[in-house]
Amino acid sequence: MSKRFEVGIQHIRARQYAPAADEFFAIVRETPTDATAWSYYGIALAHLGRGAEAEAALSKAISLAPQNEDAWFHLGIARGLRDEWADAARAYQRAVALAPHDMVAWHRLGVALAESGDEPAAAVAFERALVLSREVDAGPNADVTPPPRRLDDHVDEAGEREGAREAKSWLDLALSLLSLGDEEEAVAAYERAYNLDPDRAQRSLFHPMLRLLTAVEGDEPAGQEAPLPNRPERPGGIRPPEPRPEVG
Repeated sequence: MSKRFEVGIQHIRARQYAPAADEFFAIVRETPTDATAWSYYGIALAHLGRGAEAEAALSKAISLAPQNEDAWFHLGIARGLRDEWADAARAYQRAVALAPHDMVAWHRLGVALAESGDEPAAAVAFERALVLSREVDAGPNADVTPPPRRLDDHVDEAGEREGAREAKSWLDLALSLLSLGDEEEAVAAYERAYNLDPDRAQRSLFHPMLRLLTAVEGDEPAGQEAPLPNRPERPGGIRPPEPRPEVG
């Protein structure tokens, strides 16, 4: 990995998108066939709100390397940042087709499908993410080789305890099931999330709905409504790349 590329990734991880864009632009100017640099240049631009330029950079990355799963993944993020959820879902679908064991891509596919109104397909994607999450947690007994640890919205970035990733997936699945009218399974999914991460579960959108669905032992007395929590932030994190040859 070149020094300039490494600096760009460090800026991405720190959410310093302007200097990250500068670093990756310098790389693609010197090496215009570097698909990975185009991909990270695109995602930096997307976070800066430069949507048309981001789409162009990511399209360039995909044209150079159509089988690059990261480029499709980043395109999904870029479109999600513009609330273009149906288009984001299509990008994530290409990502999981190329990397079927990528639990992060499956989870974000579920988010995009849910946001675009396809709750049945979202539930399937979330369930696949959960299966993969458990396989990763199984370590050497897993049937699949886990992907490298990545920075994203539901993998802890700042030392949150283990289980937070899976808890968020269960909460998303609970909301999807509730929207489909499957209240019993929705409550069961919420309970799984609560067992993994009680604080996250109680801050979730599902928690105030729970009072309308079931009486939970130890919950607040009737008539004392729990405050509606803030909507969780949408996906916006970035995955670090695989080791790569020197650039330029």
